Amino acid sequence: MLSDSTLIAVAAAAALAGFVRGYTGFGAAMVFVPVASVLYSPAVAVALIFLMDLPSTVLLFAAAVRKCDLRGIVFLAIGACVAIPVGVWGLTVLPVGIIRWVIAAAILGAVAALATGWRYRRVPTKAQSLAVGAASGLLGGLASLFGPPVVLFWLGGQEPAPRVRANLMVYFGITTIVSGLSLWAGGFFEPRVLLQALVLAPLYGATTWLGSRAFRVLPERLFRPFALAICAGAALATLPL
Repeated sequence: MLSDSTLIAVAAAAALAGFVRGYTGFGAAMVFVPVASVLYSPAVAVALIFLMDLPSTVLLFAAAVRKCDLRGIVFLAIGACVAIPVGVWGLTVLPVGIIRWVIAAAILGAVAALATGWRYRRVPTKAQSLAVGAASGLLGGLASLFGPPVVLFWLGGQEPAPRVRANLMVYFGITTIVSGLSLWAGGFFEPRVLLQALVLAPLYGATTWLGSRAFRVLPERLFRPFALAICAGAALATLPL
């Protein structure tokens, strides 16, 4: 039986993850998975964030598909879809401690690269897009961290925040299909996980909506600093030390 403090902590993580998702278009797993991996396990954390985020992914995908750059997404998505099953397989065989270190390292590495002002200024080739997509799919299958590689690819570049946000929403919508099938085939959607996700989903959905509203009214200059600060804080707070 889970303690009240555990339930409160996971609910708080879900609420913050939803707000970040709605505001930035990414980052839900970068907030939720490190916390839930400590409270439960990486496998449960990945299944929970997938189930909680599924309704929001569908709605945000529909709203963003006309605003995104489909040509910039297609090869990323191909690379990701090939690598996702490999990442899910790793989730079943790797020790929990190693997975938690991978989660923390991926998040902190992405945050550090962006915080130092790194920018990808060249037009990416198809091979580069496939490679970034594969890295995203591998981390996505292993820890639901599809975001860091593509965030470095897009958020670190010169695209305006609305276009980046739309690209991310459509990309996540595409990869959700393969991710869901891989997790289902791996037996991750146990009854207890489904019940927990059902309880958390309304809270997550409400804060996702609030984040979307905040994006419309808050200054664009807050977009990158907010995303980086939240993701770094979650990773640091849950380092497997």
